[in-house]
Amino acid sequence: MNRLKVKHFLQDPAHCAVASSAEMANYYDSTIDYEYTKKLAHKKISKKIGDEGLETSQIALLLNYLGFKKVTIVSSSMSIFDYSWSKYSRKKITEALKNAISKKKDKVERLETKNMYKWISKTEYNNCIKIDYDFDKYIKKQLNSRKPLILTFNWTIFFRFIKDGGEEEPDAINGDAAEHAVVANGYDNKGVWVVDSHHKYYKYTRKKYRKGFYKMPWSHLYTCMGTGDLILAEEYEGGD
Repeated sequence: MNRLKVKHFLQDPAHCAVASSAEMANYYDSTIDYEYTKKLAHKKISKKIGDEGLETSQIALLLNYLGFKKVTIVSSSMSIFDYSWSKYSRKKITEALKNAISKKKDKVERLETKNMYKWISKTEYNNCIKIDYDFDKYIKKQLNSRKPLILTFNWTIFFRFIKDGGEEEPDAINGDAAEHAVVANGYDNKGVWVVDSHHKYYKYTRKKYRKGFYKMPWSHLYTCMGTGDLILAEEYEGGD
């Protein structure tokens, strides 16, 4: 399929979710840009984005605030969900998430579950959760409908970052696992085309990624997504 014309923004550190959300909204409304989206995210979502980034439910909420009345999260994250919920209605998933919050012993998992519950319980939006790992089905369906989408994956694995730097790669990131958000704007039988807002670390052996447009082979995408998520945004009606 022909790639969708998604505008490329350059992000600040840890702001890949903000830039991806801006690119999604800009596809439908050219007046929306990165700076506007960043201010909106800091005002309504979190002032700690530069340190913590945004988790999936926060990205979905930002897309709601940008004007999408329906946002769907496709996830196989077992730290939040349970596959027994996969056939649940929205109401029943909301109840299950609420009940699960207090049962999470890990602080991070408890906070992520709480944020997911807050997002899906907002009745003014037609939001949806799909518990599934058949990512290519959703990617192809959305793009065939001429709609871009956000996907998250393990950035450290895909770019094979090393623990210790050196003259060739002085910007090594200590081997830490990091989730990265990009916009998918096309696909073929070999892989998925993405729009990537990051740029600081794309040099030396990774300089081919610096322009922000590249293809992720399907096999690499599946490996690096792991428990990553898809975020589909629809029913755009404009923001407040």
